[in-house]
Amino acid sequence: MPLSSALPEVTVSASKLSEVFQTESSSCYATPMSILDTPRVVSPISQTLMKTAGIGSWGKLDPLSFTYVNPAAMVDPSQTGCASSPDIRGTTGLTFINGMEETINMPLQDVPWNLNMIESIDLVEGPPGAVYGATQPANGYVNYITKQPYFDSFRGNVWDTIGMYNQYMWGADIGGPIQGTHNKVGYRFSYMGIESGSYYDYIKDNQQNFYAALGYKPNEKYQADLYLDFGTYSYMLEDVLLNRPTEALIQNGLYYPGFLPPSEVNTGTVANPPASSYLGIPMPISRRANVKYPGDLGRAQTAMAQWIQRFHVNDNLQIVNNTFFWYQSHVSSEDEFFFNEAWIGNYEIDNRSELLWTFDTAGFKESMHHFVDTGLDSRYQYVLAYDSFNFVVPNGWSVFENPYQRNAIFSSNFQALINNPNGPGGGEWLVPTGPYPLYFEPLNGATGSNLSRYWRIAPFFQDNIQLTKTLSIILGTRMNLYIVSSETPPGTPAFLFESLYTSQIAPQLNISPYWKPYPWVNFYFNFNWLQTTVVGGGGGYSPLFGPSAFHLLNELEELGVKFNLVDNHLFLSSNLFMENTYLFNFGLPPTPVNIKGFETSLQYQPSYHLWLKVNYLFMNGVENWSKLPTGPPLAQTYSTTLADLLGLPLDNSGTFPPGQYALIAWPENIVSAMATYQFENGLGVSLGTVVMSDMYLGYEHQVRIPTQFIPNAQIFYTSKNWELRAAFYNFTNEHYWLPNGFGFTQVRTLNLDTIFPGWPFWVEGTLSYKF
Repeated sequence: MPLSSALPEVTVSASKLSEVFQTESSSCYATPMSILDTPRVVSPISQTLMKTAGIGSWGKLDPLSFTYVNPAAMVDPSQTGCASSPDIRGTTGLTFINGMEETINMPLQDVPWNLNMIESIDLVEGPPGAVYGATQPANGYVNYITKQPYFDSFRGNVWDTIGMYNQYMWGADIGGPIQGTHNKVGYRFSYMGIESGSYYDYIKDNQQNFYAALGYKPNEKYQADLYLDFGTYSYMLEDVLLNRPTEALIQNGLYYPGFLPPSEVNTGTVANPPASSYLGIPMPISRRANVKYPGDLGRAQTAMAQWIQRFHVNDNLQIVNNTFFWYQSHVSSEDEFFFNEAWIGNYEIDNRSELLWTFDTAGFKESMHHFVDTGLDSRYQYVLAYDSFNFVVPNGWSVFENPYQRNAIFSSNFQALINNPNGPGGGEWLVPTGPYPLYFEPLNGATGSNLSRYWRIAPFFQDNIQLTKTLSIILGTRMNLYIVSSETPPGTPAFLFESLYTSQIAPQLNISPYWKPYPWVNFYFNFNWLQTTVVGGGGGYSPLFGPSAFHLLNELEELGVKFNLVDNHLFLSSNLFMENTYLFNFGLPPTPVNIKGFETSLQYQPSYHLWLKVNYLFMNGVENWSKLPTGPPLAQTYSTTLADLLGLPLDNSGTFPPGQYALIAWPENIVSAMATYQFENGLGVSLGTVVMSDMYLGYEHQVRIPTQFIPNAQIFYTSKNWELRAAFYNFTNEHYWLPNGFGFTQVRTLNLDTIFPGWPFWVEGTLSYKF
């Protein structure tokens, strides 16, 4: 069996529907395998699926476009402006770029994700295998395949997108072989600009993104590809929009008015007046209204460089080297929250060298074929992160007050924390580097402030063994060695200084037997067991972390079957899964989390005229806080309605009693579907929908989002030189709602402080000229 590990070459798009469903992926086991043979759940997302689902319709990740492709994937609405990966099976997914983990995002990078460089996406459910490895616990990940150089002929396109609510994007993409190289050197250049507003008041997103790819293929023995990306960003985070979620708001659009003087706003139960002393009678409001402070800001720069080399020694031996560099620097503030962040000059350098080797050994009745992928993975990462997030007061504001008063800095209670080492996280201190007056807490632990330098060195081994003609097994193992130097960042008072110097080992194991009794069916089981780490801001490590922060369990057990029927036109898959992981608790033992579910998917493409995809997911889970001194935390542990009735303070920043708690803010049942038909003349139509069962916002089960569905439609026309696409999102104008954070993501703690009214009916159009 000849070796192959190359990224897919790009072919010229036709005016008809090309192959929508990709049949091969390398994102599970680092080497290309057919989707049928792969003993994991992987959803390749082609450009056609991206367009039909609306991935990129905002120029960044939006809450539900991934869900149309795979119901296990959603983006936390509060992270739509800054997530690099969707939530997968209830928690934030990891981010890979051409097979390399990008870890500065922690995994919430607080910078809009750049989709300009993306050719296609592989969405994988469950943690990565031994070759890729994982720094942080996750129930899935995305591997972004970037745009590839063109070697065959010159081509390009220019495009422009305009949509309702001030959506405006434009771009250009060109590439081809470099003259005089006999098609041995190819290039690609892509640019995208964004100047967009939002359905929500005050929100904006301005971007400039530049991407380049250069490929070199002098002969069949060697190939090298260089990918470069640079982006600048000016934006406003969407972490807090409409606050005070209640049943009256969800069912009838009624909002509790009333507010305190800014100087009295507070968090906790001390010096925090009862809600009944200032809240009024619920009244109708616009779904566009929010409690953003107009002076909130976001400024960022990102850069990427990736160099992949492939040495084809012979048909049985290949060497691959993948070097990856990521740089990110940003400042952001949400003063109504209160949240300040400055990550300054953060970067990572990753390198993975692989030896891919095929050989045969003696078996019981016949020889066994081996496909070994082994090597060394290494990373050096530098992080300087300043974060402030302990003064949490979103419910203290009202959409009816002067928006320029919605700033927590005006509170005397916040002022009392400035330069106060007895405050939460060591108090509030000014970030010394500017350029804006931002605050940080030097001792706020997970996702918080740190100055880190660390190495990760990881040898790995994976063997795909064909035991018989029908039975195979994939065995993988990896050992991650972390060498960490961390301390409180510059600007921390000397008497608060803390440091950490540690070396930790985190092992990993995966076992995946699969059985193909016939060429069109595959039964499989997958077991992944690995230890991962919790991280601070920027993907670094808090100097307050203990050993448990470097040994968080991440386990997957999955049993499934896949069918490839009707002459490769119909693909069916179903699986049962269970995942175990842990939530890190600062100062307490980790919390076990168990999720279980069933999912099934059908995709059908009988011809280039028609394709459809239908998916179903049933999933629930439990957070087990029984053996801890407290239960799960929320910024507010009861609804605003109950606070008004009982005279309780808003934003009490409390915890629930120890016990077992069902997964919140995640619908147990999700159905998604898409279908497209294109006529001979190039005219086509697409329909899609997502249906979600009800879900509760908090652990007390006082506020519920009912069952809802969101239908989309598109009309498009393609020809040799032109493509015109008009998208009609939520065309029945459903008044749907989404929680601040899904499942057991970090931002679920704000679910009773803020809620997201889904965008109403809106239209977006794209015109592209191809040459």
